[in-house]
Amino acid sequence: MKSIIATMVSALLVCTGAAMAQEAMYKGQQDHIDADKSGEVSRQEYQAFMTNAFGKLDADKNGSLSQAETANILTADQFAATDANGDGRVSKDELMNRVMQDFSAADKNGDGSLQ
Repeated sequence: MKSIIATMVSALLVCTGAAMAQEAMYKGQQDHIDADKSGEVSRQEYQAFMTNAFGKLDADKNGSLSQAETANILTADQFAATDANGDGRVSKDELMNRVMQDFSAADKNGDGSLQ
């Protein structure tokens, strides 16, 4: 599960290129995120998955991610870009804002799901 989380977080944070994020989504990861097994990942399913991922990444359970907690999935530049307020920690809101913006960018047809 940790590798799935790492793949998904890094895929969406690495690429602002939505096509790359969408492609990464479907290289073996969709089944873990597609809770209703519809063959698509809805915005709600993705948000739930990423909320769960945040909880698993937050090893010290303090409600934010340090660079050490994300070292395996984010470069220093990616961490800094996600840390919107520049406090050296990534809050759940900061992470969710970033990955959901990337989800929206990957949703080329605007139907609220990735296929």
